[in-house]
This record gives sequence, C-alpha cells and structure tokens, in this order.
Amino acid sequence: MPISIGVSPEPYSVSRVIFLDFDGVLHPPRAIAGARPPLEPHEIRAGWPATFQHLGVLKDLLQEHSDIAVVVSSSWRIFLNDAQLGELLAPIARWYGGSIGNPQTGRDVAIRAWLELNAITDYVVLDDKPKFFPGPAGAWPTLILCESETGISDISVQQKLRDWMNQHADCNSPAPPVERQSFGHEQRRGEPL
Repeated sequence: MPISIGVSPEPYSVSRVIFLDFDGVLHPPRAIAGARPPLEPHEIRAGWPATFQHLGVLKDLLQEHSDIAVVVSSSWRIFLNDAQLGELLAPIARWYGGSIGNPQTGRDVAIRAWLELNAITDYVVLDDKPKFFPGPAGAWPTLILCESETGISDISVQQKLRDWMNQHADCNSPAPPVERQSFGHEQRRGEPL
C-alpha cells in the first residue's frame, strides 16, 4: 500500500522507504559531540555545523526516485518531533516521510511496527550500529551498514543504496495517494526508558 508524503499541497505516493539513522550515516558521531538535548534545530545547526554534512549525498541519490520516502529511525526521534526532524532534513523535504515514532521502543521493533502499519514491504535501512538489529543472520536483509566515520559518503554504501533504488525502480505501479499512518508524536519527546 503506497503512503502519501510531501510538504507541498499535492502529496505524492510512495511504495518504498529508506529508514535513516543520523549519527554515523549523515555525519560522523564526533560532529555532534557535546550536544545535550533538548535542542532546537536552529541551535543544532549553529552549534554543530558539521552535522548533516552528507545529506547532499542522499539528496543526489534520491533525485530520480519520487516513489521513495525517507523515514527517520535515528535516536534523534526521542528528542525531536517529526516537524523538527523535517526542519533538519529540509534539503530532502520532498522525500521526508516522518519518523518511525514510538521513542520508547527499540529501533528494530519500531521499524517493523511502522512497516506493518503502513503495509510497506520494499525498504532499506541505513545505519551504522548492527546492535540495533538483533536476530539471526539474514534477519535484516535490507540493512546497509555504514562505517561511523564515513557514513553515506562511502562510495560502497552509495552503490548498495543505488543498487536497491534501481533494482526496485521498475517494480512500482502508480497508485493514488493514501494517508500515511503516524504514531502522532508531535510533542517534544522525553528521555528514553
């Protein structure tokens, strides 16, 4: 079932999703060293300008793929609501589809719940921490692991993502937009349990 995303007046349908971590994917963890939530997006950009340094790489990769949504799976979802996350991801606003919600749940469980709720089966996970995806080998066949220091700037990571994007690009039939189900986390989130 395609979901509807987009910040423009005309949402568009997507049937594929990239679940996106921030630290270790869009910037090295040291780029945000010393930050202590809660912080507003403008405070993050001003105080830690090296954050999101690889966001342009993701934007370039997404250019030819209007059928893909980017959904935040990062732990940043614990401290920022979907609107604040979207503000940080403004360069890819066209593809931004919110977050996996449920900040009190592990990343793997929250992603699986989001997939089930939205009836999406074609997805990839970009992350640098295999510990967030427990289970037997092959439990997460679409997990693309990044090196924390290079993230998505690594050519091999880009190629894996490009391969997934292109392999599945022809498999999608147009569908009318439908509402994306959300967990409704628009207030600032609290500390994890």
